[in-house]
Order: sequence, then C-alpha cells, then structure tokens
Amino acid sequence: MINLFQQRDFGDKLNITFKYVTDNFRSLGLSLLYIVGPVALIAGIASGILQSNILELTNIARDGDSDPADPSAFFDVFQRIFSPAFWLMILFGILAALAVSLVSYAHMKLYNRKSGGFVTVAEVWEEIQPIMGRALIITILGSIVTAIGFMFFIIPGIYIAVVLVLALAITTFEGTDFGQTWERCFKLIRDKWWSTFGLVVVMGIISGIIGLLFSIPAGVINFLVAAKLLPDASGIWLVLGNVIGTVGGTLLRALIYIAIGFQYTNLVERQEGRGLLSAIDSIGTAPTQPRAQDEGEY
Repeated sequence: MINLFQQRDFGDKLNITFKYVTDNFRSLGLSLLYIVGPVALIAGIASGILQSNILELTNIARDGDSDPADPSAFFDVFQRIFSPAFWLMILFGILAALAVSLVSYAHMKLYNRKSGGFVTVAEVWEEIQPIMGRALIITILGSIVTAIGFMFFIIPGIYIAVVLVLALAITTFEGTDFGQTWERCFKLIRDKWWSTFGLVVVMGIISGIIGLLFSIPAGVINFLVAAKLLPDASGIWLVLGNVIGTVGGTLLRALIYIAIGFQYTNLVERQEGRGLLSAIDSIGTAPTQPRAQDEGEY
C-alpha cells in the first residue's frame, strides 16, 4: 500500500505519481473511462464538427465561391464558427476537465480510506456525486478570481492560479466550501508555492508529450483531408481524429491531478502530521506477527 499522507521531496512526488497510476491502473482507468469517457466523447465529437465547419469555410474562401463584402457571407462564417458544436465543445470540455480531477482525487481518497484496497467505479461515482455542484462553483469562482488577477500585470494571476490548483483536492478530501477552500489553499501552500508550480509544469509537460500520441491520428487525418486524399465523408474522419485526441488527452490529465493530490497530502503531512498521528493511533491495534515469522532480517 502507498502511504498518501507522507512528506515527499520533488522527485519522490513524481515517482509516486507514476507508481500510484501503475499500481491502480485497472481501477483508476475504469473509473476514468466510465465516468469521464462519455463527457470527453461529446467534447471530441463537437470539436470534430467545428473543425469540419472551419475546413469548409477555408475551402470556400480558397475557391473564391463567396464575396467577403456580402453580409450574408459574414453571417455564414459567424454561424459556422459559433455553431452549437462550438458551445458544446466549450461546455463539455470544461465538464470533462472537472470530472477528471474529481475522479482522480476521489480515487485517492477511497484508496486511503480502504488502506490500499481495490476501488470500484461505483464507489468513485458515489463519492463524487455530492461534491460535483460545489466543485463546479469553486472552479467558476476560482477562474473569475484568477482572470481578475491576470488583468493586473499577469503575475498576480499566475500566483493565484497556482495557489488554487489545490482547491479541488481540498474540497474532495475535506468537504470545504469556497471560502474554506480559499483559506485552506493559502495556508497549505505557504512557503511551498514554487515547488507546487514546478510540479504542475513538469507533469503538464510529461502528460503533454505523452498526449502527442493521441494527437497523431488527428494530425494525419487533417493532412489527408487538406490534401484531398480523403474527399468522401471527410467530416466523419475529422470527428474520429478529434475524438481520439480529445478523449486520450483528457484522460491523461489524471497524471497531473494525481501529482497535485500527492502535493496536497505532502503539504498536509508537513503542517499537520496527519499520517504520523494516524500511525501513532494504530500502535497496539495492528496484529503482530508471530516471532517465528519475524526473524528473517537482522
């Protein structure tokens, strides 16, 4: 079993993230696939339809079939870009990102509660249902505050964004509202802002590089469509490529959130010693091994 509440340095947090994912690949993967997969699928389909619309506009402009001065042409461009697919892509993209984070943190919480036992999809879904609304509100309010921070010379926005990166982990593990979460974020990240920032950047780069594998099909399809090597039903091919890229990239974000989860537990342990206190409380309650089985090492 991996002890979640334990002090770890930067390298340890990277290593334990990948160990956690590999040790729990089946249970975590199933949870992400069944809970996040459908939402990411809709986002991918909407993205593919939008890209198909933009490609059609490009072909029309290249062939000179429209007059830029014609008001109806401008309306057609506006209608194709800001179509229902655009808004569905935005909405379900946000929901997919939120779902990945909640599934990741809920899985870690259940793993800790069950002392390393197998975590089922039903348990994860039951865990995240009560906090979905609260998590969405925290995400929206946090985004507004961060956007305001970016308006003041960018640096305050970056600082606040890194502080609030712990928000969903905190509300998942501790059940806090926005005010409590805000206060808790600043308390935990005190003197550890740079390590949190570095962890997010490094894990973002790693997941981005791995995610390139899922973007290859979309890139190949885009090239073939642009070269008119897939003239028939090109929209279907674009949708397929975007579905692969969107679903794969979304699920890979779990790496980032698992790493943030370990940063949260690391900060809690450093300031509150939760894991140490739990170990002390368990002294005398855990069954001891017979002496004959406890003499193998010296």
